[in-house]
Amino acid sequence: MKIGLWAAALIWISLSTGVADASSSKQPTILIVKKIPLVVNGKKTELFRIEQPDGTWGYHGAKGEEFDAIVKNQTDEPTVVHWHGLILPNNQDGTPITQPLIMPGEEYHYHFKLEQSGTYWMHSHYGLQIQQHLSAPFIISDGEETKNNPQDVTMFLVDFSYKNPERILKDLKKGMKGTSMKMPAARDLNDVKYDAYLTNYRTLEDPEIIRVTPGQSVRLRIINGAAATNFFVSTGKLKGEVIATDGQSVTPLQGTEFQVAAAQRLDVLVNIPKGEGVYPILAQGEGTNMQTGLVLATQNMQIPVLSEKATKVAGALNYAQERQYKALDPLQIKKPEQTLSVNLGGDMAKYIWMINNQEWPNVTPLEITPNKRVEIVFHNETEMAHPMHFHGHTFEVTEIDGKSLKDGPMRDTVLVLPHSTVKIKFDAIHPGNWFLHCHLVYHQEAGMMTYVNYKGFPFPKSLTGEL
Repeated sequence: MKIGLWAAALIWISLSTGVADASSSKQPTILIVKKIPLVVNGKKTELFRIEQPDGTWGYHGAKGEEFDAIVKNQTDEPTVVHWHGLILPNNQDGTPITQPLIMPGEEYHYHFKLEQSGTYWMHSHYGLQIQQHLSAPFIISDGEETKNNPQDVTMFLVDFSYKNPERILKDLKKGMKGTSMKMPAARDLNDVKYDAYLTNYRTLEDPEIIRVTPGQSVRLRIINGAAATNFFVSTGKLKGEVIATDGQSVTPLQGTEFQVAAAQRLDVLVNIPKGEGVYPILAQGEGTNMQTGLVLATQNMQIPVLSEKATKVAGALNYAQERQYKALDPLQIKKPEQTLSVNLGGDMAKYIWMINNQEWPNVTPLEITPNKRVEIVFHNETEMAHPMHFHGHTFEVTEIDGKSLKDGPMRDTVLVLPHSTVKIKFDAIHPGNWFLHCHLVYHQEAGMMTYVNYKGFPFPKSLTGEL
């Protein structure tokens, strides 16, 4: 039976070549990668944007439909677009180990079925382009999400610097020379000092205003698309209720402040009170007093001036909320049949980040056996937290620092705090070569990336996109 499942999976991959069915009358969606001028706090700059020809930012689809899209690169740089958190054939993953780079003026055709619903996103998986906002929402709806007809609001958080990201990385490597690994904890919350944080391309100097109706519920789709920042999100006067982590449903968890690490997503329901009102939804960067956000407001309310500085400096993210999340659809109980150790290390003096003492691209892939329950044990040996993302899979967070989680959250990105151990489990039913890496882009670019190879699946022809 296992051999049959494996063969069927390989056949499925071979049929998913990225070429649309010629018999389909529906035209592919066009996603244009371009650069746009932007003014951030009075200063001109330029950022990437992924949009459809009518200006729609990103993509909104429905569970069960075919995602048939042509990505057109209208920039002067190579790129490749990854569909973060989606279950898909390996050759559609949008990475340098699964396809050639999309060169300037060229295009690439993606075609796969949307197996999930929830809040996901797309972003460049080439160099440091994610720092310049080469990213966008990818929202997948289903009938359950629209039962109570909540108003849908996307809150896409990024960190922004006027400085070129290659210069930032160069300065990090230069600035860390002579630095000990054991730095003061407060200094280790952030590598980069940013000029601003943005929500949907805007600062709090000119925030997006979302008009809402008294008595209506609002579904906040919070996406942390930052290159190197974790956030605390506050719903202010509104009581929030987390209903999904990384697109996966959880038992509702109430509160007014929620933690979201880089690359993670939260779906939060809020109810708008009767009467007129203004309700800022703010996100404060970990270890900073800087904040961003958007404003929910009823039709006739004036918008107050909001500050980009919070009254207090935020502390560090912790495991308090992660321990409380309960997946509504956890994995079936089963002992792991294979365990992999993933040690997260680094050399701050040289600004090198590693997995199992190896620095990308000089890595030995982690090998897993198909159709097994697999456990990954993350050991963070460094002074910094690392949001670890595993491509092409959802996994259950099962243990944190020796304490088991019953029905822990299902995720695709898990935050591993300094000198901490986190265990995750998943079923190895998606054959391919899949990236496993820290989603802090400067850590990733400085070496904290490897890939997982399904035993028997051909190794990548290239690690650079030149296939």
